[in-house]
Amino acid sequence: MFGTFNILEQSRSKNTFYECQRPEMLQPAAVLGSIVVCFFGQGFLEGTSDLSAVVDTARVRGFAGFVLVANPLYGDFVAQPIPFSVPGIMIPRVSDAQILIHYYEDYTNKNPTKYRATAAIKEGRMATFDDPAPIVARTSSRGPDIVDDKMNPADVLKPDILAPGDQIWSAWSPVSLMNPILRGRAFALLSGTSMATPHVAGVAALVKQAHPGWSPAMIASAISTTAAGYDSRGLPIMAQGGELYRVYNSTPFDRGSGFVSPAGALDPGLVFSAEFEDYISFLCSLPGLDRARVKYVTGASCNVPVPSPADLNLPSITISALSGSQSIHRRATNVASSPETYTCSVLPPDGVAVEVQPMIFTVLPRRTQELVIRFNVPHGSDGFKFGEIVLVGSLNHIVRLPLSVFPKA
Repeated sequence: MFGTFNILEQSRSKNTFYECQRPEMLQPAAVLGSIVVCFFGQGFLEGTSDLSAVVDTARVRGFAGFVLVANPLYGDFVAQPIPFSVPGIMIPRVSDAQILIHYYEDYTNKNPTKYRATAAIKEGRMATFDDPAPIVARTSSRGPDIVDDKMNPADVLKPDILAPGDQIWSAWSPVSLMNPILRGRAFALLSGTSMATPHVAGVAALVKQAHPGWSPAMIASAISTTAAGYDSRGLPIMAQGGELYRVYNSTPFDRGSGFVSPAGALDPGLVFSAEFEDYISFLCSLPGLDRARVKYVTGASCNVPVPSPADLNLPSITISALSGSQSIHRRATNVASSPETYTCSVLPPDGVAVEVQPMIFTVLPRRTQELVIRFNVPHGSDGFKFGEIVLVGSLNHIVRLPLSVFPKA
């Protein structure tokens, strides 16, 4: 291996050398056939350096491979994989990179040409994944939803659901100009909502195939109420924050109802359905909304507005401004083939009293049970508080409704 080190003494003029951005700065005889250690430095942060240039340098100078490691001067970085024309790996965490750096400092007298650590390129198709999953990605859109241009929060949950969307092996147009390094390639590793949405659409298609008569709202409810709130370790789902590789306990504003479960969505037990008229009533209940505009856009009049936007029959409850007490209504329809008795349990948001009536009920197939959920707060709070209602059925169905409440004085 060959190390482009002295990183703790580096200056701006040396950045492109340490970052392996310019082939002419590396002596061919020194690097030819070597695995070269390069650093994620200031140029990457400023946008003047990139991974494709590292790959080009490795190809031009005949590296056997490269290792792009985190620089202690600049902290951890996000590793976004791209197709490599030469073997390469990334070590994006400073704590891991320090192993290479300490070896260099302790055993080579800080002479890169004497960096005699050895490495081997072996079979690379047997990947192992030891980290907990899922984790909400840093770039995932967060709640709360916004109701107006004054950034007031809405009485609906955002996001609805969590699905795989980070570094997904995806189809790519070979003629696309969006990323030059992907020209001519038919597949790429991509991240974002555009990668998560196809997963949810696929689950919705499976549910629709199994239940052709279900409406979109019923399918969405089935997906939401059966979602998982726990990761592969059986612990609550975590979310990435602003600091790289640090995570925190997620809330419904990070994960929505949870991580999508295709098998669960096929057999949810209960669904919370809404029809066209329900959405019109919801729109007409929004404060400050022009009812004439609702009529113009939808063709429907505001005949029966609901008492509160939070009364839209969603598989979640969000109250953006709770003062004193408020009762919210939900309608749960049994989509199973047998009668089932449900028992309700409540994990209330901090500082909020929650009462559900009835706490125990039996509902026949294709019949609906009305639920009244009463919220009460003795004093205000500085932000949203979160909880959950869980309905456990006698036939082993488990129905979860996340709660998001902002207590106001």
